[in-house]
Amino acid sequence: MTEFIICGSAAAEAWPAIFCNCRCCQEAFARGGKEIRTRTTYHLGDTVHIDFGPDACTQMQRFRLPFDRLKHLLITHSHQDHWLPSELCYRRPGFSVVDEENILTVHGNARVREKLEAAVGDDFPFYRLRFEEVRPGRPIDLGDGMRAVPVPANHDRKEMCVFYLLQVGDRVLLQANDTGWFLDSAWEILRDYEIDIVVMDSTSGKIESREGHLGCRWVVALRDEMLAQGILKTEHRFIANHFSHNGGWLHTELEEYFAPHGIEVGYDGMRIPV
Repeated sequence: MTEFIICGSAAAEAWPAIFCNCRCCQEAFARGGKEIRTRTTYHLGDTVHIDFGPDACTQMQRFRLPFDRLKHLLITHSHQDHWLPSELCYRRPGFSVVDEENILTVHGNARVREKLEAAVGDDFPFYRLRFEEVRPGRPIDLGDGMRAVPVPANHDRKEMCVFYLLQVGDRVLLQANDTGWFLDSAWEILRDYEIDIVVMDSTSGKIESREGHLGCRWVVALRDEMLAQGILKTEHRFIANHFSHNGGWLHTELEEYFAPHGIEVGYDGMRIPV
């Protein structure tokens, strides 16, 4: 069975947020456990990782992720909490032992490539790296019976942000953080699928938001719209993730809100069989 792991579940500042003394950060320190959140990334099987931010090494160590086996990095957009390519410098000889045939392909938009080149230069073979630019709706073969379809995100108009629809055999999982209400072009792609599992942006918490990020009310509304359009299977899992302390609700408070709607609350280390 293939596992999808929520390695991080926080927005850009993490949670407790650096330098912050708000109620939610103070309570997170006091309670620990699921209230402690690193920046959002995901891991699929042994060979695929989604986003690569400032907590990637910590997450690798904490959850014993076999980064030496990675073949694909799927990057959603170039914001620093999701893409910190300077860490890839350590694939060079003298820092890590990387087999010659161990090539890691980075998939992302043009801005993702710019930041990669700024970090490691353009000699990708030296770092055992390749780059492929994503196109919304164009499938990516991930090997081992898996593929990813980039879907346009409603997030930052300065670049082409995406999230990923992941197919593992006959199962379909949608990873959709860093998006507001879906764009028409996203709905168009998603209508071709029946989705088993959704991990959905819920950055804004109790704050009213449907552009760039979603508040909790809009997470429920989006789930209902996906059901109405036949995109979600009747038997499905729907998981809220990517939370900001500025949203104002702790993990237990998020659970209290979402539970009556049949929506789960993500946390660092949550393992989801696909």
